[in-house]
Amino acid sequence: MRGTPASRGQSFIARDHRYVYLGGSVIALVGLSLWYSAPSPYSFLPAGSVPGTALAVNDSSSAPAVTYADLADINGTALVPDGAGENTELTVADAVRALLLWTGMTEQQLGSFPDDYLAQARSMGMIDADTDADAPCTLAAYRQMKAVADQMYDALHADTLQPLYMNGMAQPIFPYTTGEVTEGYSNDESDIIRYCVYVETNYDTDDDGKLDLVKALVQIPRAAMEGNYKAATIYEARPYITGCNESMNPGENLGSEGYDISKLYSQPDKRVPAGTATTAEAAANADSADWYYWNPYEQMYDYEDLNWYDYYLVRGFAVVECGGLGTKGSDGFETCGTDLEIDAFKCVIEWLHGDRAAYTDKTSNVAISADWSSGKVGMTGRSYAGTTQFGLATTGVAGLETIVPVAGIASWYEYTNSQGISTNSLVNYSERLGWYCNGRYLDPDDYATIAEKYGNYMYQIQQDQLKSNGDYSEHWATRDYTLDAENIKCPALIVHGLNDDNVRTKEFDLMHQAYQKAGVNVKLLLHQDAHLTPSYPAGNLEFYIDGESYNNVLNRWFSHYLCGVENGAENMAAVTAQSNVDASVWNTYDSWTTDESIVMSNAGDTGTTTINSDYATQGINRRNWRDALTAGSTDVSAMYTMDVDADTVIKGSVAVSFTASADNYDAPETSSPRGTVDHDNYIGEETNALDHDNYVGAASTDGAVTVSLPDGADLIDRDALMVSAMLVDIAPEGTTFPAYNTQGSYVPKTLTAGGAWMGGGLSNYDYAELNATDVSYKIIARGWMDLCNPGAGYDSASAGTKVALKVGENHDYTIYLQPNLYTVKEGHKLALVIYTYEPGKANYIQDYQITLENASISAEIPVDELPAVPALPFTDVPADTELYDAVEWAYFSDPQITAGVTETTFAPANTCTRAEIVTFLYRLAGEPDVSGTALPFTDVAEDAYYADAVKWAVANGVTSGTSATTFSPNDTCTRAQAVTLLYNAAGAPAVSDTVSFADVAADAYYANAVAWAAANGVTAGTSATTFSPDDACSRGQIVRMLYRGDTQA
Repeated sequence: MRGTPASRGQSFIARDHRYVYLGGSVIALVGLSLWYSAPSPYSFLPAGSVPGTALAVNDSSSAPAVTYADLADINGTALVPDGAGENTELTVADAVRALLLWTGMTEQQLGSFPDDYLAQARSMGMIDADTDADAPCTLAAYRQMKAVADQMYDALHADTLQPLYMNGMAQPIFPYTTGEVTEGYSNDESDIIRYCVYVETNYDTDDDGKLDLVKALVQIPRAAMEGNYKAATIYEARPYITGCNESMNPGENLGSEGYDISKLYSQPDKRVPAGTATTAEAAANADSADWYYWNPYEQMYDYEDLNWYDYYLVRGFAVVECGGLGTKGSDGFETCGTDLEIDAFKCVIEWLHGDRAAYTDKTSNVAISADWSSGKVGMTGRSYAGTTQFGLATTGVAGLETIVPVAGIASWYEYTNSQGISTNSLVNYSERLGWYCNGRYLDPDDYATIAEKYGNYMYQIQQDQLKSNGDYSEHWATRDYTLDAENIKCPALIVHGLNDDNVRTKEFDLMHQAYQKAGVNVKLLLHQDAHLTPSYPAGNLEFYIDGESYNNVLNRWFSHYLCGVENGAENMAAVTAQSNVDASVWNTYDSWTTDESIVMSNAGDTGTTTINSDYATQGINRRNWRDALTAGSTDVSAMYTMDVDADTVIKGSVAVSFTASADNYDAPETSSPRGTVDHDNYIGEETNALDHDNYVGAASTDGAVTVSLPDGADLIDRDALMVSAMLVDIAPEGTTFPAYNTQGSYVPKTLTAGGAWMGGGLSNYDYAELNATDVSYKIIARGWMDLCNPGAGYDSASAGTKVALKVGENHDYTIYLQPNLYTVKEGHKLALVIYTYEPGKANYIQDYQITLENASISAEIPVDELPAVPALPFTDVPADTELYDAVEWAYFSDPQITAGVTETTFAPANTCTRAEIVTFLYRLAGEPDVSGTALPFTDVAEDAYYADAVKWAVANGVTSGTSATTFSPNDTCTRAQAVTLLYNAAGAPAVSDTVSFADVAADAYYANAVAWAAANGVTAGTSATTFSPDDACSRGQIVRMLYRGDTQA
């Protein structure tokens, strides 16, 4: 039962209880029961208990500060902190605290004072990032802040608790209770309702005669379960979450027989429901052991991501997490990225959209619907969770409204291969990751039912990979989501680290190309870290994106696409990228693609250059190869340099072209094992990798390595001979420059403990800032190719055809380096390095050599203009539009006509009040002196921020109010009123033209104003025949009208 609504200013009522503050204690009357709290740090000050202080009418540094006595008069009550009195003057921070507590938010929700309170106020748009929280708060400023707080007060005192959107974002008004409970969890006592469902899929991948069920964990605010509103869902689809095995090596669990892949696609009959259950009934039977249990292999509790999306729960979103096929609690085989895996994850979206059956458990066939769901789903998550999003986007499934993939894979082929060559220390990878994520193994009884079949399946896909040996094949086609780009319907904000060497940058580029092909809105957000989410719950850290937290950026995105909030998120710049020169700078670009390029060419050089793969003799290994190969040409590499005469922005993939032939080279054996990293960085174990170039022809049946040492003209059995290239930024000799280089898997950081606000009483994350390292060189981009695949291009499928190499026979090659967005400074050198294989990515028992035709070597480097410092700080005002010109004009006018609603948002879709528009006009007139002018309106206080504007408007015939005694300052201004105010401010000139809009009557009070505005280009109406006079006038519309009126009329 929610508290009874009360009028603002009458009494202090929290969301659930009526509070009366007596003697430093809180007494709450709930029905007939009495609840007593611990002593409160506040005392109660009723309205009228002390006389208010007369304050100046303007909001200036000379105006007296508001006191707690003033608050009592304004709000009807005031909470006075310990150590303060009724005449204590408030700072802005004090005023924020008073207002937020007045709205009904609890101290538990608000967190620590002052930082968390101020962050909440900024989130609401009550104050901005530049507000001096320690400055005295004037009465005028307080009233402005209260006008914002009123919205939260109303939301928290309504009959039902529903999501609140302010400042373009969902606000954290929903209470929270953790689900990390091993025993005794009860949804009856939890503010967040948790339970699991089992969604029926389309296939029987584990061959048990029944359609697979996949387990999904549902977390929703209690208010959603109680039917107060329909919740939009944040969905993560990620196999790691239910628990992983101890290693990626299946060992004795790997079968020895082939498996018929077509059996995975069998489709037995659907289940017949034996009954139905409601969400409340499922919640009543929920057991926290279903989502919070100890994994002995990982030495941690799973679900790993249980609390990763709490930020959204306290803002009213639902959160659904699914591990998918073959994970703990689900049926089926873990197939590592196949279309089957994606289809199963799709079924969960269909259940959320109301199009598919799910059950309360795996045996009873009791059906359950997502009766709390709005049917709108958004996805985010990193690495595997970013991968599944893109796969799901290419299905076109109804209900998936948007995705925000972070470091996701577009084509699994590109994850461990490049242009015909495996770039992993082991050619076979899919069965290893599949085994690692095979959570069914955590339940021995369950795994026993599929052990033999799944072991053989792993063996089959292992052999399929060995057979293709780095070439594109059917195995990879079923894991290549770019092939279905035409199905994409949902917009995307693609996030990727430009220093990510795990899921390489080509993956985001392939996603972007697919979206461009589909013609669907797509944005890129590129940062300078490696394989990391800018909000990283596992590391308890968060980045800021040009001054705004990453979570807030996503909040705006999801609020727009899932909840219909008109906040301009769709107008975000096409590319937002963190500068490699200064990580505190974020640049924006109108497009990811560029038509400009510079070419490094060796055309004037004759002869040939031969490089070989004998790294051992050179003393080069996986630890020092970068230093060795960037210092100059060696026996294993050739370097070509170019002076940089001006700062240059490289944007995209560099195409390195050359003509070359291959031959064998006699050298000692070498080996270069690859290391290990965390879950999402786990590519291969520390092991002596197998010989790269001998997985050729039919797959080996026993896994043995065979080596064929050729003699004669043919390079017999030599497949997968790697040739590599990289582009390097080299400092002037004897100098260094700052660069963001990874140490281990990530770029080093400085963390400010608790510096990233989460809201809703959640523990804050640490605020992360990247640390630059002084270096003499920086590798900008690298690429790899198989000499046996000269026809391999940029897209994955082009790497499916190989040739038989012959000694001395030339082929033309183009290596496409991993895309980057990187600024090279004037005075540096760009170096192109071509080398054989890259230590750590390949191993060869029989060495080889490559002979390059010197004159053929070139690198086409895509470049863009240097980013200009944006004239406007607003992310929701798209560049190269009339709106941008108008806002720029208003923002930089002197006096400033209008600022944004926050530091980074203008909110062009927000409606304007009459007070705001008359203030804009007054500022446009130069804010003339109105001293001595009387106010005729009883609803305009002398200290209101718009008081002088109203005086000026009345004196100059701009307005006569809504009646003789009222101005109605807070009423939304209609388009008719707005154009009339502009017309009167222009002196109400004579009008000769007739009204051209069908919805403007000739005798309407605003007819002349509309005719004048149309004739002078101030407005063209809402269509060729309509003006829409009664529609609310938005901030974007009025600023455009003012701009046109000033520049055209």
